[in-house]
Amino acid sequence: MKRHPGSRVRSRILTAVAAAAASVLVLSGCAVGNGGSSSDGGPQLSKKPVTISLNWWGAGARVTATQDAVKLFEKAHPNITVKLQSTDWGSYWDKLATTVAGGNAPDVMQFDQLYVASYAQRGAIADLSTYSKYLDTSSLSKNVLATGEYDGKLYAVPIGLNSMGVAVNRTILDKYGVELPDGKSWTWNDLNRVATEITEKSDGKVKGLDPFGGDTPSLTLWARQHGNQLFDQKGNVVLKPSMLAGYWQYALDQIKSGVTPSASQLAEGATGNLDQSDLATGKVAMTFLPSNLTAFQVAAPTQKLDMLPFPSAADAKKGWQYLKSSMYWTISSRSKHPAEAAELVDFLTTDPQVGKLFGAERGMPANPKFQKLIAPDLSGSDKIVMNYIKQVTSESGTPAPVTPVGGQDADTLLNQLWQNVQFGKTTPHDAAVQYITQLKKEIAAAK
Repeated sequence: MKRHPGSRVRSRILTAVAAAAASVLVLSGCAVGNGGSSSDGGPQLSKKPVTISLNWWGAGARVTATQDAVKLFEKAHPNITVKLQSTDWGSYWDKLATTVAGGNAPDVMQFDQLYVASYAQRGAIADLSTYSKYLDTSSLSKNVLATGEYDGKLYAVPIGLNSMGVAVNRTILDKYGVELPDGKSWTWNDLNRVATEITEKSDGKVKGLDPFGGDTPSLTLWARQHGNQLFDQKGNVVLKPSMLAGYWQYALDQIKSGVTPSASQLAEGATGNLDQSDLATGKVAMTFLPSNLTAFQVAAPTQKLDMLPFPSAADAKKGWQYLKSSMYWTISSRSKHPAEAAELVDFLTTDPQVGKLFGAERGMPANPKFQKLIAPDLSGSDKIVMNYIKQVTSESGTPAPVTPVGGQDADTLLNQLWQNVQFGKTTPHDAAVQYITQLKKEIAAAK
């Protein structure tokens, strides 16, 4: 599973996009290269041969599929050559920061929601709505498209979708004769009951649950179903201390009751590899997880895994659930060939051949037409995730805003304070006040 880069990389990113913004201001109003602005202000396709670049993170199957997709694009657009480069997650952002600062960012970039606001606010990535002549986003629903918006503008086109849920090891449940309630309507009390039953029937050999507590996606869902949220659309922290304290207290009560591993066991397992995780090794029966169940199935091939929606509060109003983009395509605001770059993004997000090539490797496809194309070929965990995403899609409300500028450490800070809460170094309330105060300071400092 990917891990976010440290503060050094984030600092380089902020510096890079600030430098890019200055360059964009100098270039504003001017045509840029063969694909620059026309007399009516819009980008135009070049009649001459052009070369554009495409960068992404990932390896293995993703590299092969992307290369094959680009070959199809080049065949359909013989005057366009695409230079490709892939790196691992951490190196990707470091290299991107350097190229952006140097004024030679890739024309098309794979992006994560964590950095959309940072690059958009400082003018390093383009408003894609201005490229609608070449980039068709009509197949994406309003809520899905909104996951790539910042400050009311579209800066990133979603590639795949995911959503936080509960991964369940049904092999364990079957072994101990534990039945799950209807996942479409189960509550937090239901979750506790099942976790307790698993723990008791296994005589403690298997814990019922790996608790949440240190990630913003689960916190956001908890807050939304209780009438609150972490950030508003303007990037302000609006989370109430009592909301965060309640989120932590729920998980703390589970740890104290013994239905989860102890605080020390949780801390020890947090740094392990995927195939050594508690879910993969059968030490716990359930865990909170983004819908990348396939990775866990690969790590634990003999286990029968399943995906259930997040439990809900008894009084939760409809629309608290939401979809999150697994990743996006963006275009550099300094691209010399923006029209060609837009055509490439359009091809990668709408061409049926690409849909078949990409499958569910970058997350369940955001384009519903792609979902229909690959559905007959899906099996195992991929099919489970497809059905899960469809269920969440039917229940989803407005998506959560992208992480605001300065909020990139929201997960790191949350996890650090959650550790302190688990080991009794502070109370849930005091830690919640500290978290919100610190996060507000970091966001204010970045403005």
